[in-house]
Amino acid sequence: MFSFLGKLFGTDKAGEKLVDGATSAIDKIWYTEEEKAEDAAQAKREAAAVYMKWLESTSGSRLARRMIAFMVTFPWALANFVAMILRASAPFFPESAEVINASASSLTSDASENNTLVGVVLLFYFGGPAAVDASKGLVQKWVNK
Repeated sequence: MFSFLGKLFGTDKAGEKLVDGATSAIDKIWYTEEEKAEDAAQAKREAAAVYMKWLESTSGSRLARRMIAFMVTFPWALANFVAMILRASAPFFPESAEVINASASSLTSDASENNTLVGVVLLFYFGGPAAVDASKGLVQKWVNK
């Protein structure tokens, strides 16, 4: 067969290349579930390798990242938590319920103003290098308030 194709296209190698090319093209037409799964697994392995390399390269700044994450998220979480406690306790103090609810609303409002900042910090801290691009929009949103 290759000799016939070779005579038709000039050489036996040309015939082999034609058959190999046609076989390869036909194989690429069908993207099987197994191939999809293999590609997805490979992508996950590559992403994990990038993330691990990033963690290794920034190991000296881990403490600083933790401190920044703590400094930003602790006041936000505390405000939300105290507001929740105040709202839950207001019915037990009917004479002060209005003041307690106002305090809870104030705390919730203050915490809500920093939702984007907290999101950016947590995304950067836990997301690694992939999150840097994702967080650009959030940073702009928080800065342009």
